[in-house]
Amino acid sequence: MKTVFCSQCSHTINVSNEVCSQCQTIQGLEALAGVDPNIKIKNQKLAVLFGFMFGGVGLHKFYLGQHLKGCLYLCFCWTLVPMVVGWIDAVKTLKMSAYKFQQRYSQDNVLKSI
Repeated sequence: MKTVFCSQCSHTINVSNEVCSQCQTIQGLEALAGVDPNIKIKNQKLAVLFGFMFGGVGLHKFYLGQHLKGCLYLCFCWTLVPMVVGWIDAVKTLKMSAYKFQQRYSQDNVLKSI
């Protein structure tokens, strides 16, 4: 009989169980795969698209979890400077490797959930 750990309480449960007997948490495929469900994966292509299309209002910064920078872009959007900086951010994000992108922008969500 194969066992796994509950994603919430780390109690050992049978693989075929759908609910943890200790904390009553429903077990999904991510629990069986060993993936932390608290990690929010960001899409690099979507961040680049937001930087090019809506970089002037800082949508890409809000998407990536940098809310203070997004507010600054929004406050100064009338100067058109954030639009140029948004394009530069989009090019930098486009050149970034997928691993480095996930390491930089997914790590913030893990720290917030702790």
